[in-house]
Amino acid sequence: MRRWGRSRLRVARALLALARRVSGGDSDALMRALYGAQPLGADTLVRAYATGLFPMADERTGRVHWFDPPVRAVLPIEGVQVGRETRRLARQGRFRVTLDTAFDQVIGHCAGNARRQQDSWITDDVADAYRALHRMGAAHSIEVWQGEALVGGLYGVAIGGYFAGESQFHLVNNAGAVGFAHLCASLRASGYLLHDVQYVKPHLSRMGAFELPRTEFRHRLAEAIARPVRLVLSPGVD
Repeated sequence: MRRWGRSRLRVARALLALARRVSGGDSDALMRALYGAQPLGADTLVRAYATGLFPMADERTGRVHWFDPPVRAVLPIEGVQVGRETRRLARQGRFRVTLDTAFDQVIGHCAGNARRQQDSWITDDVADAYRALHRMGAAHSIEVWQGEALVGGLYGVAIGGYFAGESQFHLVNNAGAVGFAHLCASLRASGYLLHDVQYVKPHLSRMGAFELPRTEFRHRLAEAIARPVRLVLSPGVD
């Protein structure tokens, strides 16, 4: 799998600077300037994430909406709080955790899980765009296995030292938590600077998630995408 080269990172940084000048801080203007009627694809996704946006699709219409909330939730790279039970399960070896071995299956499960909850934003077109992004090396999956069965996992977008978590699923209790704990350990071990979780939720708050104003988030984003980083799976959870 190819990694994003320095030229792609330079393009992402240039787009971020251009978007700031065009939008003047107005997120609606930013959306119009960058995307308009562009088709959803891997290049569109990486440009969006590099400027601080993320997509969700309306399952009824298929239309993709771009979000740039005034505050963004992030998890600390250092000092993230993993629950005692999750650490115990991770160390027991009940689950086997892998990186980028079943991306298509993971996103398929995430989309199916969302549909069961009647909150699906991962339409077929959205899933295809993330699969293309994965083939380009800018999206990753963590898989959690019991024997040969895939029982949990998550996926997200990675540009330089920036990782944006997108969705996760579990079919067995605690499988999702173990996979997420391995992700956090892997981001720290690999040298990432920014872990974007978009919105604070109770379980993320317990792990230490906090909110940043849009301007501060974009400042950290610009620093993060400028760092060339390769995601490597951590062998364990602290």
